[in-house]
Amino acid sequence: MDETTMDFEAYFRETKAIMAELERADRQREWLEQGMERGELCKVIKLVLKNMKKGKPVSEIAEILDEDETVIRQIFICHEEHPDWTSDQIAKLFIKMKS
Repeated sequence: MDETTMDFEAYFRETKAIMAELERADRQREWLEQGMERGELCKVIKLVLKNMKKGKPVSEIAEILDEDETVIRQIFICHEEHPDWTSDQIAKLFIKMKS
């Protein structure tokens, strides 16, 4: 593989990652703007964590809960970064990120 191809592939991966992050941010904003209150958000987070502990993949949890995969994935990431946090603490972070 030549250097140009490798540079393009790196650029493509970086662009794809940025687009995914923007999509996740948009989805979170929509989710919160639609009136989902912290209590409802906590309930969804609890269900995600419960299914996660059962070893279910993101796509399956998203389908079960009828939520977007990017939201579920973000909950996964937050839980991995802060495994001792409660669903309420994760919800507070999501709400804080919105503002």
